[in-house]
Amino acid sequence: MRPLLFLITGLCLFISCKPQSNVNASESRAPVKVPVRLSFEREISGKLLGFDLKRPSGLAVDPQQDLFIVDAGNHRLIKLDKSLEPVKDYGGFGAGIGRFNNPSDVTIDRGLNLYLLDAGNHRVVRLDINLNYVDAIQPEDDPRAVINNQGLLTGVVVSPIGEITVADSDNSRLIRLDNFNRFSRYIGDFSYGKGALQTPLRLAIDRDGELFAADAGNARIAVYDDYGNFLHAFGADTLNYPASVCAAPNGIIWVGDQQLNLVMAFSSDGRLLFSTADAGGQADHFSHIEAITSAPDDLLYLADSGNNRVMVYRILYEDNR
Repeated sequence: MRPLLFLITGLCLFISCKPQSNVNASESRAPVKVPVRLSFEREISGKLLGFDLKRPSGLAVDPQQDLFIVDAGNHRLIKLDKSLEPVKDYGGFGAGIGRFNNPSDVTIDRGLNLYLLDAGNHRVVRLDINLNYVDAIQPEDDPRAVINNQGLLTGVVVSPIGEITVADSDNSRLIRLDNFNRFSRYIGDFSYGKGALQTPLRLAIDRDGELFAADAGNARIAVYDDYGNFLHAFGADTLNYPASVCAAPNGIIWVGDQQLNLVMAFSSDGRLLFSTADAGGQADHFSHIEAITSAPDDLLYLADSGNNRVMVYRILYEDNR
């Protein structure tokens, strides 16, 4: 009887422990706070370092809270310090080193390298945090994956291990490069079934390494694991043409819808938490939202491209406990 008792006791312990770990994993992904309002702080527009801001299309914030703005209309990247004063720009129209053609997006890796998606030149340009040129990424080891042969490039993101993912909007797929900048795979193409994309635009990676694609043509956010396997999608009953997505460190997924001109916040499992069309500032509403990104101190930056400005908000929360 004693061995049987030990066996039953051990089995009960195993069963009781297993659900507990699943609950904790689920809770770790749930946002702690729910946003209830965006409080307008300021607008970035007009002349910056000699040129009027025109069609801002990409945003990134570094750990020092410096802000980087892709000024697509002037084919340049602008750096602003924590107080949002412009300190340096880099670029101008062209195809050589230090020149861009309709840049569309920017992201930062953990090593504080900037990756600028130079869409018109079909390449990713790497810069250091002070806007000094490092190199241009155009993999050529696989003829299917030479970025120069792809369609309109609309979004770029870098994983924690240095893999680059680029959105190829015209061909409705993502291009994954390994951490040696070599072609790895396509994600979301016609072979993905429910995970097939239609006109993907901006991209984001969350704290757990999951990849979020603004799947504009399918009116949803598509989610993939760090290997590129499709997990799920959300927003199809709410979104119309999601063009931008940001995965905040607290687990909230921010989305900008270009046709509805709405900013929305979702939980990582797709529950709508908040939505607003109120832009604040001198204009009442957004126009052609291109990019969205969060920063420490509960700040949210939004590229309101149709109004040639970047909006700065403080996120006000309601406790979710």
